[in-house]
Amino acid sequence: MLENEPLVFPARQRYVMDPGISNRQLWAIGMVVVQWSHAEWYIDMNTHHLMNQDKDLLEQYRKIRGFKQSLAFWVTLIELKTHDPYRAYMLGLVPRIQNLNTQRDEVIHRLWGGGMERHSPSAAGLETTDAGLLPNPGENRKTNVRDGLIPFTWHATFDRLRRLATEIAELNRDLLQSMLFDSAPHGYVDIDGQVRPRTR
Repeated sequence: MLENEPLVFPARQRYVMDPGISNRQLWAIGMVVVQWSHAEWYIDMNTHHLMNQDKDLLEQYRKIRGFKQSLAFWVTLIELKTHDPYRAYMLGLVPRIQNLNTQRDEVIHRLWGGGMERHSPSAAGLETTDAGLLPNPGENRKTNVRDGLIPFTWHATFDRLRRLATEIAELNRDLLQSMLFDSAPHGYVDIDGQVRPRTR
């Protein structure tokens, strides 16, 4: 599904503000958002599993605000309450989660612009071009000739956004598969770098 560009998109005429971004990028941003919501849900689900109704831990967890703090709390639980090779495998996912979260934050929290959708009301005959992420107010950024006229902080094209969504989807697959296993130390074997249930 993520290999091909969508062929049909809803019309934009109902929106009084027409963002300077292509339809295909809007679709890819939506996929990034939805895939990341799955990642956060899987981590939250596993966090509750590891807390195992411990009232003190639940109270600590309820006070946490923000994903970085939630991730750190989850990592601590993995270190304290699981065993290798499961523990090593789960901790090995953390750098991927952190890297993808940084990219996701850029996609969601920065201003998009500098692109165009030729079917949009404001295109006025211009062809479709991919937008990019723009500097925040007061943010200094040096530009060079290769940047063109628009000082993108990240020219995250449709292809790049699609790759990000794909990478998050692969993370979700690995999170879900690993969380299906019982965390007892006798329940796992390491087969070619993959944690698998021990066959009896």
